[in-house]
Amino acid sequence: MADYDPEQIRARLEQRATELEQTRSDMRREGEGAREGELADVDQHPADSGTETHDEEVDRTTEVFMDEERRRIDEALHAVEQGTYGTCIECGQAIPPARLEAVPEAVRCIEHQRSFEGEHRQAYPPSSR
Repeated sequence: MADYDPEQIRARLEQRATELEQTRSDMRREGEGAREGELADVDQHPADSGTETHDEEVDRTTEVFMDEERRRIDEALHAVEQGTYGTCIECGQAIPPARLEAVPEAVRCIEHQRSFEGEHRQAYPPSSR
């Protein structure tokens, strides 16, 4: 690990995790409030149902992204505990400080993160429309 204060990094990651959980809680509360304000499904125009379905899908997709971010935060916290924070898990080289400043949950250097994301895109290509 380079010149990083583990306590400061841990606090920053935990703060981000707290913000993420607050955002998740706010989203759920807003979604529940919108559903409670609805009248019976019978009086809704079909377009309203389509809008609701779209909104639910967006919410579910957002949850997936939030779950992934939380997983990355936990992975970075584990690296802090192990004393490996700031070291790429692929090549063992130091992750540039500017990258860690921008993305404190980073566990890969930029080159290996690009490879990781490229492999993911190949394994899970977007569906054709």
